[in-house]
Amino acid sequence: TAEPATAKPVETPLAASTGPEDDSNPCRSFTWDDYLQNTGAIAADSDTFHHVEAAHASLCRPGMLFALPWKRDTYWPVRIATVSGPLLGVQFVGAASSVAKEQHQHQQPVWYSVASKTGKSLDWCRQNPTLVKPPPEVRVGDSSDTADDAVLKSLLLGKGEGEGEDAPTEMLDGDALQPAERILEGGLLECCDCLMPYALWFVKVVSNRGGRLQLVWMDEQCSEPRPDREPFYLFFTSHRLHPLGFGASDSEQKSSLPYYYSPSLTESGRVSNESATSLSSSWQPALAGKFMRKHRAPPQHRFRLGHRMEAVHPVHRRTIQPASVVSVIDKHFFIVELDDLRPPSERQSVKRLCTAETCEIFAANTCASRSLPLTPPPGHSGHFTWAGYLASLPASSDGQAAQAPPDSYFQLPDEEFDFCLGEKLEMVSQEEPANTLVPATITRFIGRLMLLHLNHLPPLSPPILVDMGSTSLFHVGWAELNGHRMSVPFCYQQAAHHKRLLTNVHPPSWCSKIYVNSRCHVGPSLSKGSVDGLPKSLGPGDVCVLLEDLISRIVQAAYNPTKVLKDIERDPEEPRDSLAQRPMKAKFKGKSYSSIVQLCNNSMFLDEYLKQFCIRLKACPYFVSVFRLRTSCPETCQARLKKLLTVERLPRKTRPPRLLRPNASASNLPQLEQQPQHQAGGDDSYQGGADVDDDLASNHSSANGGAARVQTRGVRLPSYALLEKRKKRRNNNHNDDQQQQQQQQASASTGAAASATTTSSKKAKLAPPLISNPLHWSIDELLIYLKSNTDISDDVCELLVSEKVDGQAFLLLTLPTVVSGLGLSLSASAELCHCVWQLKKAFFQQFANS
Repeated sequence: TAEPATAKPVETPLAASTGPEDDSNPCRSFTWDDYLQNTGAIAADSDTFHHVEAAHASLCRPGMLFALPWKRDTYWPVRIATVSGPLLGVQFVGAASSVAKEQHQHQQPVWYSVASKTGKSLDWCRQNPTLVKPPPEVRVGDSSDTADDAVLKSLLLGKGEGEGEDAPTEMLDGDALQPAERILEGGLLECCDCLMPYALWFVKVVSNRGGRLQLVWMDEQCSEPRPDREPFYLFFTSHRLHPLGFGASDSEQKSSLPYYYSPSLTESGRVSNESATSLSSSWQPALAGKFMRKHRAPPQHRFRLGHRMEAVHPVHRRTIQPASVVSVIDKHFFIVELDDLRPPSERQSVKRLCTAETCEIFAANTCASRSLPLTPPPGHSGHFTWAGYLASLPASSDGQAAQAPPDSYFQLPDEEFDFCLGEKLEMVSQEEPANTLVPATITRFIGRLMLLHLNHLPPLSPPILVDMGSTSLFHVGWAELNGHRMSVPFCYQQAAHHKRLLTNVHPPSWCSKIYVNSRCHVGPSLSKGSVDGLPKSLGPGDVCVLLEDLISRIVQAAYNPTKVLKDIERDPEEPRDSLAQRPMKAKFKGKSYSSIVQLCNNSMFLDEYLKQFCIRLKACPYFVSVFRLRTSCPETCQARLKKLLTVERLPRKTRPPRLLRPNASASNLPQLEQQPQHQAGGDDSYQGGADVDDDLASNHSSANGGAARVQTRGVRLPSYALLEKRKKRRNNNHNDDQQQQQQQQASASTGAAASATTTSSKKAKLAPPLISNPLHWSIDELLIYLKSNTDISDDVCELLVSEKVDGQAFLLLTLPTVVSGLGLSLSASAELCHCVWQLKKAFFQQFANS
């Protein structure tokens, strides 16, 4: 979607600074290297931003051919071996033999600069064969002219040594090799409307900074920019942008989708292709069509008018609200509008264009299943539930009640990304000027969405939800490289404020207090009971002393202290000289582990350092902070800590949503549904729903949504012979009596036999049905099943969580593994294995044949 137009944009490419022009101002001293060094953070890999990679992709590829002069007016073909920006490493083609190649492999490679413009195309060689002569190294091994003639003949015919793709003419002319650098300011492109995906009109490129274009709509005569429309920004790889002449062409993409020209971007304002082409004939295209990315058609959807769902607010992207489908354009696109129950005069229409792969829309109850807060629609009073909300909505014109589509309607793109928790990046904030980027930190993953904390805002600001594939995300340093303004982190702004008011009377190594907000999410590694026993605050005092004391306490509060210490220890591959080095020890099961931990020694960066420390623990970023949380947490920890055991059933037998995972199709995810409890067999059915974190979701489901197979990971399934022998000894006499009773029943009447068969069938079905396949359960889903359907103690459950035992790993547990690996007593291990046996019995009854 397009970034909203802002007020008059700032055109001066200033440095990443705000505030006075004094060089001693901390805001002007901001650099990414210094910031990462002092906070212990890492930057996201530049290869993860696919649109930026496409902007810097070279037009030349290894294997392409062109001719170079090796002496005056004498050329010979070369093959591109390596590409390094404007420099090309080339090799002469046509070596006489492999012996010659071995003799000359020690020679330095030939480097060619694109700016020299001395290269010639192969077509030029074919037209001027008298100027094509091989260099001396090509003659090694065979000095006869027949060998040279054979190589030249094969080159001219496009066979043998000369076989390969011709180098582009743009390279030979000395032009830029990267698509982003070839976009001409003042040229025209064709752009689609943000809500009408097939309505095209012309836009003028005002500025180009690294492929991020400032565009203005042209008027109906295509002569001047429209004064009533504000400029807007799009990256040149956006699916909305097309080369000049796209609407009038007969390309494959154009023929499959009904594009049309519309000056007013409405159905009523259509213009013929011939008229639109003549209007733009006097303008130069901003970028040739062969350099524009070709977009595939979106997949077909199954949404209907009136379908209800949950959607991220498309403007500020901080809340998730109920929404509905208000328009179905065709089988590829539909429009979703956020629900607003206020009077018509007070309503605000917020719409967005969607496809089946839009990541910002979810099925109903997704927020409940992932422990995310769902903001009720404006005008709604009382507690919000989807069942009550759908029942309160009026029926449609055809008499159908409001419906929520199943989660199988929502798809996820196949594109993969390599983002990690705690990584830093730059992004375009809709609250800032359009050409200003802000620093951000990844704090959590939800499917393909990321929760980003904007570092330029004051602390305790709520995070925003952004798609991983958004073209508003950039790697660290992109703004400075392309002349964009950069908002500095809040710690630099605060330091500049204190320096201006002369209020910072303490040395940089002094800290007032560090708080432990135990009500926040503490992550899977820490014991909640041990965390509650920690002091609520430490300080005032030296930063390093307080951190060393606090971190050692937190490490000892973990289920496995040595594992936590390994997670936070110093990375030898990324030394940080700005941080203090302190040795720490941890003990677990009689074994001690020593390591070096890097501590912040400057109170200016302490807040961000503590956030990075919490993110490494997979806890709330405000779990350990310089701020005390007296009310609610900005990261919505209240929703994450709530133990959700059931998810309400929707009307019309609509199942609640499955838990989405990154890079997995929604049809493969476990369904959550409330089931009645069975008291007869002692096994209650699994009740889904949990607070699902980013890396707790497992990828056990198949990519095509097919039936799952029983995977044993090479381990033999347990037979639990010990438990069976004990049962046989305990019930030996009872089995003999039962055998005699069965013999008597065999000789009884037909009615008695039928009754016995019915009783036996009921006994064989004591295991209650499972809602979803245990092989696909995440750690939290397994924990909910154990707490709601078994008598396993909380200590054992916490131990399973600390070892990251999911559904598949739980089914593979054996008695020796439990005793040796988990360190449980024999009685506790036997009790746990009995629960494994019960779950496995139900699993084989329902899912073994699938």
